[in-house]
Formats: sequence, C-alpha cells, structure tokens
Amino acid sequence: MNEEMAALFALLGKRWTLSVLGALLRGDDRFDQLRAAAPRLNARMLSSRLSELVHAGLLVRELAAGPPPLVHYRLTTAGAALGPALAGFDRCMDRAPAPTQEAA
Repeated sequence: MNEEMAALFALLGKRWTLSVLGALLRGDDRFDQLRAAAPRLNARMLSSRLSELVHAGLLVRELAAGPPPLVHYRLTTAGAALGPALAGFDRCMDRAPAPTQEAA
C-alpha cells in the first residue's frame, strides 16, 4: 500500500469522517445540515473533519454570496468516487452476522 492510500485509510478511519461523507453523498452540503446529520458530532469536530477532507482533496469549500453568506461543501471527483466503496461497506455490514460478545 502506498503512502497516499495509507493516509486516505487513516482519514476514513477517524471518528465521524464516514458520517460526514455519507451526508455529503446524500446531498447535504451546508455546515448546519452536516451537523444535523450526526447530532452527537460537535461543531469543532465537524469543522476539523471538513478541513481535513478539503486538505485531502475529497471536498471543496465554496462561499456563496448573499446576506448572509453561506458556505457549501461539495465532493470532488475523488470524493464522489468513494460513494460506491462506502455503499459496498454498507451492503457488507447488512449481511454480516451480529457481533458476539466474548466471555470475560
């Protein structure tokens, strides 16, 4: 595995990253919409994840003019390409047996 792929998997493995990407894939694109999609996600963590995703080239941050100015996030081509992979993970989890608890 090359460094770029390892960095991508590390980012995807961070808490809330997949929730944010899932919301973006469903069409949510504003900060408040993304936050509402994951109610336990606080604003500071969401801001951090969005910045990391922009830095990784998976999102673009756009400022829409108008009172009040609105910030929109959209998936780049690379970010949108993750959609089928994430859907595959969902299908895999739907078919997986329920986890069992090991005896203590």
